Amino acid sequence: MKSFDIETLADLAKLLLVHPQELADVSFNRGKYYRVQRIPKTNGTFRTLLVPQDKLKLLQQKIDRHILRRFALRTCVHDAVTGRSVLTNAKAHVGKDIVFSIDIKDFFPSVNPTTVRAIFEALGFRGEAANQLIKATTFDGQLPQGAPSSSSLANISMTRVDVRLEGLASKNGFAYTRYIDDLTFSGPNRLKKFRRLIQRIVEEEGFSVNSDKIVTMHAGMRQVVTKLVVNQKINLAREEREKIRKSALQAIDESDSNNPGLNGRIVWLSSVNLQLGSKIQNLISHKDGRLSSRPRSFASSAGCITFPHL
Repeated sequence: MKSFDIETLADLAKLLLVHPQELADVSFNRGKYYRVQRIPKTNGTFRTLLVPQDKLKLLQQKIDRHILRRFALRTCVHDAVTGRSVLTNAKAHVGKDIVFSIDIKDFFPSVNPTTVRAIFEALGFRGEAANQLIKATTFDGQLPQGAPSSSSLANISMTRVDVRLEGLASKNGFAYTRYIDDLTFSGPNRLKKFRRLIQRIVEEEGFSVNSDKIVTMHAGMRQVVTKLVVNQKINLAREEREKIRKSALQAIDESDSNNPGLNGRIVWLSSVNLQLGSKIQNLISHKDGRLSSRPRSFASSAGCITFPHL
């Protein structure tokens, strides 16, 4: 696993392309560089992020790029890996009899400085170099969710869990993937008898399973993996597709097609459902032509405009 052999502050600074004194100062005063950001969840609660600013953010980006990204994550990991995403994570579970998912409770806070030290030491950092890396990447006894280096460190901290679960899945004929703290398994009906063993493996490696987010999905019900439906093919949920479609029609009616938020949702829809995404994009791209050929109110003889079937 060792990719480096670095002990001194000077050698670490050279690797990260920063001045040794600046590295020490930023790491020591890291608290002043964090900003609290609260992100609303769908359940009405908030996710609290600690987002680094300025020199600390740049330092963490360098640590991630020059050190952590050199660690080869397992093939089951689909977050913070080039070429992998929620889409590739979901593809492994399409058309399965059973989809079983669990969520790790307080994932980032559960990765403490002791674990982070073990990671950096395993990578080949010792002494003052290891101490500086721990200061730069942890805060208040945990990984700060929102820091550029935290996803890579969290993924590496799950290596033993991933190895054990990949082995279990391979031996018993089911699929296993992980996207951040979402662990998903799929396969034949006998997968159900492994559910307790899967949870025990996670807990044996020092993590806690969120009991409120343990879900078993049969083929006869909607099977969702990282918010994508996977029963027969990957798709957005019907309600989400309908929201995007209605928002697009409203934007056309109000001549507001230049809406970054809506455009981003359409691009996302197109990456999941190309046929529907293309239809909506074509409607918007031809808006000007329809405006010139129809009354400004978009009214037809029946009192409303008729759009192609979506």
